[in-house]
Amino acid sequence: MKKYFSIIFVIVFIAAAAFGYNFFTGGKMEQRLEGLESKEITATRLQTSKKQISQNAKTIGSSLYDALTDDEKNVYDTVYDALADYEDSVFVYENIESDRIFEIVRLVISEHPEIFWSKGDCTYSNSGKLIFNYPYTHREAQEKNTLIEKRAREIIENINLSGDEYERSLAIFDYIVKNTSYDNSATNKPDEFFEASTIEGVFLNGKAVCSGYSRAYQYLLSLAGIDSITITGEAKTPNGYSSHAWTAQEADGEIYFTDVTWGDSYEKSIDTDFVSHVYFMMTSNEIEKTHKCDEIYSAVKSTSDINNYFVRQSFYFEKYNQSALRDKIKNSIERDEAGIEIKFANIEEYQTAQKSLFDNQNIYYILKTIDIFSKKINTRNIIYNVDDTHNIITIFYCKN
Repeated sequence: MKKYFSIIFVIVFIAAAAFGYNFFTGGKMEQRLEGLESKEITATRLQTSKKQISQNAKTIGSSLYDALTDDEKNVYDTVYDALADYEDSVFVYENIESDRIFEIVRLVISEHPEIFWSKGDCTYSNSGKLIFNYPYTHREAQEKNTLIEKRAREIIENINLSGDEYERSLAIFDYIVKNTSYDNSATNKPDEFFEASTIEGVFLNGKAVCSGYSRAYQYLLSLAGIDSITITGEAKTPNGYSSHAWTAQEADGEIYFTDVTWGDSYEKSIDTDFVSHVYFMMTSNEIEKTHKCDEIYSAVKSTSDINNYFVRQSFYFEKYNQSALRDKIKNSIERDEAGIEIKFANIEEYQTAQKSLFDNQNIYYILKTIDIFSKKINTRNIIYNVDDTHNIITIFYCKN
C-alpha cells in the first residue's frame, strides 16, 4: 500500500424524520377562529372533488377513495370541503368508528398538501361533531397561501420541466433536497414548529421535517402535471422504527415510492451538496426493506423499476465491471458532480465491488487515471459509504 494513500470509510446513518398525527376523542368542545366571517376557499385546489376524479381519470388518491364505503366517501367529501374552506367544525352523521374517521381525515390531508393550515389535528365529540384545530387565523392562512403559491410558481419556472415524468420528478426532487434543511428543532416540538410539517416549511423557510419535504414534493409534482400522494407510516433508523412520511407517485403510468427527506441523508455527514437518489422512485419490494406504511395506504403497490434512478441513469450493474464503472465515474467527474452512487443486482457482485475497489484499492487507480491532468480530485483520501440493505456503494469526490 502506498504510504500516502488512505481510505476513509464513512457510515452514514439516515435519520428518519419524526412525523405524526395527534388524534384524540373526547367530549364536546367548542373552538372559534378569528377571521371566519368570509368562507371563500383560501387555497388553489390542486384536485377537483373525488366524485369527479373517479368519473374521469384514475389517480393514486382516487383509487384509495374508491376503496372506501359510501358512508366513508361522504365523510371524506365533508372533511375535504370543510378543511379547504377553513371551517372550524362539521357534523359527521354516518355511523363510523372514530378511529376510522381520523384515518379518513389523514387520507384527505395526504392527498391535499395545499391545505397546509392543517396536519389533520382534530377532536370528535359524542354528538358527532368533528372539530378542527388550526394554528393560524383564516387571514393569516390566506396571507401565507399567497406567498406559498408565488414561491412555488417561481420554483417551477426555474426548474427544467421539458423532459418526461421521470426527468421532471428528478429535477423537483433535486431542487427540494438542495434548498431545504432538516429542521431538528421541530422533531421534538412539532406543535411549536407547526410549519415544518407542511409546504410552508420548505417554500417559505427552507426548513422542514419529513412531512414537509414530502408535501412540498407532492405540491410541485402536481404543478408539473404528475400524480402523487403523501404516505405516512414508519421508517427504520439506527434506534428502531420511527414515524415518517414519504411519497407515492406516478411516472409513465407506473407507481413508484420516493423519499425526499432521505435524499438529504448526507447533509450533516459530508461537507458537500450531494443528493442521494437511493430512495428516488423505488418499487414496493425495495422501499419495504426500510419503510412500513400505515394500513390505509397498503393497497398502493409498485412493481416496475423501469423508472428507478439506477436503472434510468445506467448506474445498475448486473455484474461488477471495473472498466464500465471507471467510465461512469469519469463522466460524473466531468459533470462536476460531488459523487456517484452505484447499485448492484445482488449481494455477491456488491461484495466483489467492495473488495476490488477498497480492499484492493482499485478505486485509487481509477481516480488517478481519470484525473491525470486536471488534478481536480484529491486521490489521497477516498470517502465512501456502503448500503448493505440495497447493495449500493456511494463514492464522494474529495476536491483539491
